[in-house]
Amino acid sequence: MNLVSIIITCFNSQDTIERAVKSALNQDWSNKEIIIIDDFSEDNSLEILTKISSQQTAISLIRNNKNLGYPASLNKAISKSQGEFIAIFDDDDQNVKNRISSQIKRILEFENKHPKSLALCYSNRNVFKTGAKVYDHVAYAIGRKSPEPFGEEVAEYLFGFPVDQRKTWGMFGSCTLMARKSVFKQIGSFDESFRRSAELDFAIRASFAGAHFIAVNKSLINMHKTKSSDKAGNIPLLYSLKLRKKYISYLK
Repeated sequence: MNLVSIIITCFNSQDTIERAVKSALNQDWSNKEIIIIDDFSEDNSLEILTKISSQQTAISLIRNNKNLGYPASLNKAISKSQGEFIAIFDDDDQNVKNRISSQIKRILEFENKHPKSLALCYSNRNVFKTGAKVYDHVAYAIGRKSPEPFGEEVAEYLFGFPVDQRKTWGMFGSCTLMARKSVFKQIGSFDESFRRSAELDFAIRASFAGAHFIAVNKSLINMHKTKSSDKAGNIPLLYSLKLRKKYISYLK
């Protein structure tokens, strides 16, 4: 059984972080390590994490000495990971207990058909509005069934260019992402200048490297929308524009 590194970054998530960590601990994949990066939280997140980690040998808790942002925290956790596979969990979501096993099965089956391919594996997710107890809708993932998109056509899709509609298009989302550590290494670190949209920048670079975008066609994550300072106002728009500026030569 391959070792899987589950990565959780946390910032001011005192109301949700325990739920997220428990969903990592309760995975039916026994050979796992859980690396949690507290990104200099200002609430009680660190106290909660310290208590949980003191009781669980599978958890490694790291505290940033200042707020570095989501992509920088991901990079730190990935650099310290020992697993053959890496799965990213969000600090405000709940992952079903067979998320890891389902995604590994999907990756291995795809690799058997496409040897030596770079595969990024996502999943569908149930989306809960802030404070809701019943999910609002299902976000369907890219590549959840054949034919799965791959290569530069994925970048074209993200930039709104016409693409082959026979392919299975859909959502990305780092909160559902799993891949081999070797794939993360080949694509390269998350761009730390993107406090938002870092996962899309990562996907664009993966597409340039010829990666395949696949997914489990089930909702493996209950995604709870929460309010935070890094999501407020026009911040998402600013980083979306920054993403286009970075790849303006491609867009031309």
